[in-house]
This record gives sequence, structure tokens and C-alpha cells, in this order.
Amino acid sequence: MTAAVQAPAASWECRTASPDETWRIGRALGAALSGGETIALDGELGTGKTRLVQGLAEGLNIAPGVVASPTFAIRHDHRGRLPLAHLDFYRLSDPDELDWLGLLEAPPQTVFVIEWAGKLRAALPQDRLDIALSPGSHPDDRLLTWTAWGSTAERVLQAVRAAHGR
Repeated sequence: MTAAVQAPAASWECRTASPDETWRIGRALGAALSGGETIALDGELGTGKTRLVQGLAEGLNIAPGVVASPTFAIRHDHRGRLPLAHLDFYRLSDPDELDWLGLLEAPPQTVFVIEWAGKLRAALPQDRLDIALSPGSHPDDRLLTWTAWGSTAERVLQAVRAAHGR
């Protein structure tokens, strides 16, 4: 018997024309979070994943300028309106590494934001918001493809769409 494939609860695409616009939609995302959500980011180097997280962090009332890519540290923790665990799976290859390193251990209200999440997607919660960032037609343009898997992620996605005006 095969397991049923879960269908996304909702999806959306939007474009940003600058790093500042990517930051602003990240800020709207951070403002929409209530705690316990998982945001899974994917995209090639330089597509704005960390810039999006910087905006998200400000939406959680985390001081500007403290969020940097966690590529070498693998996880950075920040305190704001909600705790933020910012992870990067780029250097990971085995789901067991998540357990060995305790990367997904945190209080229940912690928001997890994971760059390069596709490398270990099967280890992530089923209720999550996936965001794929890809280059647009101009150097600063980005296409953001949002996929909500579950009711919590769908609520967040709808709030961001409403804040974005689309």
C-alpha cells in the first residue's frame, strides 16, 4: 500500500523588483507569524533567501542587522516577539544530522526558517510554508513561489497575500 500524497493547501506566486522589496515581503511574513511555524526556503545562491529572512526577523521585532546567513554555523537563534531559529541545510546531507546536532529542538513557539530546506525536506514538519526564490528577468527581480502545506501555513500565506495587496 502506498501512502497518500498530501496536496498543498494553497499556493501563490509574486515578484519582487529589488532586495528592498524582498525584505518588505519578508517583514510582512514575520508580522503574520504567531509561533511554531516552519518556513522552508529554497533557491540558488544569491536569490535573496537571507534578505527575505532579514525582513522576516524585523517583522518579529528582532533588531535590524543581526540576521546573517547561518551557512557555516548551521543555526542562529534570535529573540524577538517570537523566538527565531534560522537554519541552513546547505552543508547537511543526512536527516540523522538534525537529531545528532539537535537542530530542530526548541520551545514550541519558536519559528523555524530553513535555507536550503529541500536538501532534507522529508525531515520537516508536514504543516509548513515552502518558498522557492528564483531570478527574474532583471538582475534584482525575484520570483517567489509560495506553497502552504497545512492549515497553519495556509493562514500565514493568506495573511501575507493580504498585506502584499494580492
